[in-house]
Amino acid sequence: MGSRLFDALKDIKAYEGLSEGEEATGVRLTFAWGSITMNFMLGDAVEQHLVGLEGYVRSMITDNDKLIYTLARIRGVRLVLGCVILHEEQDTDVVHDFLFAFNNRTNGLMFLYDSVFDYNGEAFAGPATKWTEG
Repeated sequence: MGSRLFDALKDIKAYEGLSEGEEATGVRLTFAWGSITMNFMLGDAVEQHLVGLEGYVRSMITDNDKLIYTLARIRGVRLVLGCVILHEEQDTDVVHDFLFAFNNRTNGLMFLYDSVFDYNGEAFAGPATKWTEG
């Protein structure tokens, strides 16, 4: 993650790297509506976190093909970001728009509202899978 990514996301007004000593620990993004501090999960915590996420999706996904795909996506994760988001309640939609755009741009997986979303916004597991069922 760096300036090329942040400059390509139009809603970001400013960004700054966060560190402890010489170790990068995150980045703070500033928007017209507030800010997001993205904290980098470090070391062994990433593996433990992904094991927990794997267990969660195994308990939620019953379609075998979707489960295999989701587990493959989880196993490809190299960076986990914990976000602290500061905004007014009326700005929730623009915050969501940014989070989904960021997830898409980084080809990521996103855990939001107890649901796991793929880079394209498809919900794999959790309550959000019910939101899109017709």
